[in-house]
Amino acid sequence: MKGTVKTFVLALVLGFASGAYAADVSEGKSLFQGEKYRCYSCHGKNGEGADAPGFKGVGKKYSRDEMMKRAAHKCPPTGACNPKELEAIVSYLRTI
Repeated sequence: MKGTVKTFVLALVLGFASGAYAADVSEGKSLFQGEKYRCYSCHGKNGEGADAPGFKGVGKKYSRDEMMKRAAHKCPPTGACNPKELEAIVSYLRTI
């Protein structure tokens, strides 16, 4: 019985965690493609690159922390993001 309870709790925690992550990705995509920061105007509507680098496969190349640092320091509009918005944008970029 104890093993079943542990398995249920673990599944419940993982379910909540993946749901939160999915919300961050969705919010990040909206921010990236939205008018508030206009990320798409330099990086392309889907992160394919335009006047600035694209993001295809960037999540495999850089850790989340490295992407957070790069976005906060090298991209002026995202440097103005609050931490939650920046986290959401980076979460989205890691899925491209």
